[in-house]
Amino acid sequence: MNAPLIQPLYNEVQHGTWSTLYRRQRDNLEDKGARLYLGALDRMEVLTEEEIPKVDRMSAALQESTGWGLVIVPGLIPVDDFFALLSRRQFCTSTWVRRPDQLDYLEEPDMFHDTFGHVPPLMDPEFALFMQRFGEIGVDLCGNEQAVLALQRLYWFFVEFGFVEESGMPRAFGAGIMSSYGETNHAWNLRSDLRKFTLEGAMSTPFTTTEIQSTYFLIEDIPEVIREMEEWHAGMS
Repeated sequence: MNAPLIQPLYNEVQHGTWSTLYRRQRDNLEDKGARLYLGALDRMEVLTEEEIPKVDRMSAALQESTGWGLVIVPGLIPVDDFFALLSRRQFCTSTWVRRPDQLDYLEEPDMFHDTFGHVPPLMDPEFALFMQRFGEIGVDLCGNEQAVLALQRLYWFFVEFGFVEESGMPRAFGAGIMSSYGETNHAWNLRSDLRKFTLEGAMSTPFTTTEIQSTYFLIEDIPEVIREMEEWHAGMS
């Protein structure tokens, strides 16, 4: 059995890059980001601009809040492993931090995306439940390529690039938006052209990982997404 991965030590340049990313993105999101996200970010006292956070401390904060935890991975992992982690209330994070010249673009997600983007919403019980059920359903359907593709599209258009409605207004929510200065501003400029979220609509819409997004969905109610996903799963059985 392989030993668990551990978080490396970071130098001043890396801590400085983290602080720059955090500060400018937190300011940028103040009038664009969902309160669901921003409130959770501010409550997570171990996730700040001061320094690159400790994974074990973030994991402990999640565990206390919603029973979730974090697992360090070397990078992108197979989809079946990803589903299995989510089903056990574990989210995966890398620990490498981009270089100063990579502030605005990365081909592969780094720790800032994985933690600043994905961790805060897991403090919310409804979203945490969605992620657990998403993982459990993924585990159940993992041999069905068509179903896995549909789930990947749902994840992309909700967890990575979704908007949520708050007080009748669209607010940025997905981790790919929240962790990217350029994506935030691009998505915000398209907020009047959001597509109303339906499970069928999200699951039937192709996406690309190599270009900035042109399609965003507006989610009105997370429990409704869970209900629709459960009905879709029941129909696949």
